[in-house]
Amino acid sequence: MTADITTGTRAHKAPADSRVTLAHIMSEHDTNLYGTIHGGVVMKLIDDAAAASAGRHADGPAVTVSVDRMTFLAPARTGDLLTVHATLERAGRTSMTVAVQVTAERWNVTTSPATEMATARLSFVAIDADGRPRPVPGLLET
Repeated sequence: MTADITTGTRAHKAPADSRVTLAHIMSEHDTNLYGTIHGGVVMKLIDDAAAASAGRHADGPAVTVSVDRMTFLAPARTGDLLTVHATLERAGRTSMTVAVQVTAERWNVTTSPATEMATARLSFVAIDADGRPRPVPGLLET
């Protein structure tokens, strides 16, 4: 769905329409001096998933404006499978807020559930070909 700019009305989408899930196996190249996964690596995965979610909702490019909140809850280690879930939480006229949850599945513990390791909230603005903000669809209430 796309915005109808001529009448000022916008099509609407459900949060599920833009949900994104990314998964990545962590390697020794992702670790910090403490032997756990570097926070910057996790932050990149979060931004990638959130940007994909915002772009899906906007039906085109969207750029990160701010990281409104980032919380690390548990460490991840080499071999862990990190799964990043991003869901659109709010849509304004040209901006969007995306909520992100990151879980880690331990490579050597197959019987335990995934551990929630990080959460974040990011803001994006949809842009046109000239880099100017452009309208996005509204967000349906669930």
